[in-house]
Amino acid sequence: MEAEMKNPEAESERGKQVHRVVTFLDRQQVDYLDKLGKDALFSTGMKFPRTRVISTLIDLLRKANVNGDGLRSDQDLEDRLLKKLASGVPDAKRLAGELMEDNRASSSRVRG
Repeated sequence: MEAEMKNPEAESERGKQVHRVVTFLDRQQVDYLDKLGKDALFSTGMKFPRTRVISTLIDLLRKANVNGDGLRSDQDLEDRLLKKLASGVPDAKRLAGELMEDNRASSSRVRG
């Protein structure tokens, strides 16, 4: 019997082509991701894996137009993101509205 080879590129539940990325996180980061997933599971009954949290955070950074120009450290990125989040309520409301719309569209595609 021939062994099946796993395709390194697959499709996510949203229908996007996805790629495997290996990352290293410290214990606190992993514990936090696990807690988010468990909170979601116990409150809604839905699984929310680590990969989905990380993917959603990346989408949020992209939609907030956070870029890498001039970044030299993790702290630079954190400062830039905090500044972006605190920069103004109108931008935050606009972004929140866009994210909610995207989530509604994704969930209807997943369910239907």
